[in-house]
Amino acid sequence: MKRKIGVIRNQIEGLLEQGGIKVTSVVSDVFGVSGWAMLERIAKGETDVEAMANEAKGVLRKKKAQLKEALVGKLDPIYRLLLRQHMEQVKLLNQQVEELNQALAEAMKEHAVTRHRLSQIPGVDLYAAQDLLAEIGPRAAAFPSGEQFASWVGVCPGSKESAGVCYSHRSAKGNRYLRRIPCQIAWAASRTKDTFFAGLFARLAPKINGKGAAWAVAHRIGKVVWLMLHEGVEYKERGPAVVNPRTLRRKLRKLLREFNRAGIDAMSLMEQPVIDAA
Repeated sequence: MKRKIGVIRNQIEGLLEQGGIKVTSVVSDVFGVSGWAMLERIAKGETDVEAMANEAKGVLRKKKAQLKEALVGKLDPIYRLLLRQHMEQVKLLNQQVEELNQALAEAMKEHAVTRHRLSQIPGVDLYAAQDLLAEIGPRAAAFPSGEQFASWVGVCPGSKESAGVCYSHRSAKGNRYLRRIPCQIAWAASRTKDTFFAGLFARLAPKINGKGAAWAVAHRIGKVVWLMLHEGVEYKERGPAVVNPRTLRRKLRKLLREFNRAGIDAMSLMEQPVIDAA
């Protein structure tokens, strides 16, 4: 159903472009409180950009000038009708999703403690924890390791090799129902403050693109989820400054190779006294 909502969202954006309305360039989420209120006014034939811009809430109020420029335009009556129909479909789908979530929560009452434990992971809400439990079970017993679980989900690098030559690191498709959940969690976790996953995303984003960094965070989240379910442990936040020991060893080996190429004895360099320039 969430995929259907995404399709309808694209159709709504197409309708707005037909009328020259560029509100999606300013409002990141047209289905949010501010965006939805503006859509309702547009669907009713409202043309007063000042009144529509006044629907902005929160930090979006600072962009009123941009909103007024983006809201200039008008939809034909047939497009307004289509917009109202799309919005009604979104309301119905959201209602159905809520009903399904409530029914699933009722069916998983006995695993409420496990669901709450998973929701302690940054970026994981109760619904995401519920979806994870529904797909893999309360103990993730089918997977002997976190790496195998991440591979089954499809959030780990692939390795297409032949004769020692790697042709692709494209990930496997994995479980198409579950694969989107760690990715959504990763994007949400990357926006949290003072968390390990936010720090990991910040370290990787300058080296690889944002999608690649989110993919790496999703891979790590998958292994954390398996560990919490399989071992029954609580999530413990380590903070953004934590670095994997393997990463430190890899950096150390790289520095030692650089020293060797330059003909410098790293051990003798360590024994030299440090001169304080101050």
